[in-house]
Amino acid sequence: MFRTLRRALRPAPLRIPSRRLTAGIAALPPTAREALGTDATAGEATAYNRSRVATATAVALYRSGHVLPMPDDDLDDAVRTLDFPCSVPSPQTRAAIRAALAVLEADCTVTITR
Repeated sequence: MFRTLRRALRPAPLRIPSRRLTAGIAALPPTAREALGTDATAGEATAYNRSRVATATAVALYRSGHVLPMPDDDLDDAVRTLDFPCSVPSPQTRAAIRAALAVLEADCTVTITR
């Protein structure tokens, strides 16, 4: 009985389908070097890569049924689940993930297909 109560008090873990490139997880877009070439400035590359991480993560979270508000730890776990090269996103990336997720939630024309 104690185990049952302890399990009930534990927060539910963040669940994102862990299979790569399935209907639940968006395909990862090309990196800044692949999309912009070698002529892009460091600032442009950083902004592009931050946007690609945020958008793919927000789509995966939305398809998995997650909604705002989301704590930083859950966003970090989502980025790790998608196997992005950075292990912990910056505060700016987390803000971009939240903004993209808010847009998906607010748009009634967005539907989930599986």
